[in-house]
Amino acid sequence: MSRTNFLVDKRDSASVDALLDAFGARGTEYEAAIREALGLHERSFVLYIDHLNRPDVSPLDDPFTFNIETGELALFAEEPHVLLDAILEMAMFVRGFDTLLEDGDEWEIQIAIGAWRHVRQNLLEQFALETEVHWRVAIDPSSVERYTMGTFSTAIYLAARPNLDVDFPPGCDAQVIEAYQRVSRMLQAVALDIELGDQAKFNRRLRRTVAWIDQSLRPADEPSPFDDLFGPDGFDDAFFDDEPDSNSL
Repeated sequence: MSRTNFLVDKRDSASVDALLDAFGARGTEYEAAIREALGLHERSFVLYIDHLNRPDVSPLDDPFTFNIETGELALFAEEPHVLLDAILEMAMFVRGFDTLLEDGDEWEIQIAIGAWRHVRQNLLEQFALETEVHWRVAIDPSSVERYTMGTFSTAIYLAARPNLDVDFPPGCDAQVIEAYQRVSRMLQAVALDIELGDQAKFNRRLRRTVAWIDQSLRPADEPSPFDDLFGPDGFDDAFFDDEPDSNSL
């Protein structure tokens, strides 16, 4: 069997119990929180465990996603904390919180993921239950020596993980660190005081944030020679050659 389907309806106790049993949540600290999270759903929805098409998911990524075409919730892991996080984000999805999945570039989708995670943390507070594991990551110095579209995307990805501490190495381009710090603060601002009924406010903030990042932080498609003015430690005048040109008079 490639997938296990559930039609989840909070009014149908049998469907809720079957879901809890499938994820081993019955009798655990997660059971009450999952039941409360299901109470946030006004309508039934389809959830399925994908047993066959499981991507290689990093611990920093969520092992679930939304099927935009069908409106279904697909999970690639069967732990209770994954189910709780997925149910909360499904409540956001059906209310119209923007994912940017349909029209966004990858870095823009990562911005949305980060903002969603902050809202999810807000929702988890009412359950007095923390599901996030805190991680620390060290960056390979050779991968962040210059501020390029690649290192910009890395900064965005890291900033979109609020449960992550990042150790930037000596020699890291100062603009990479600045992008990470600024985007981290902006994602917190997007999610500030956002509740489930605030999707319009959230979407407006998210779109404005993406537009601002695109205009102010995203590197140009073609690198400028003036990028060399900003070395790993900030301003660097090595761009200017003060030696006299051998061909000049």
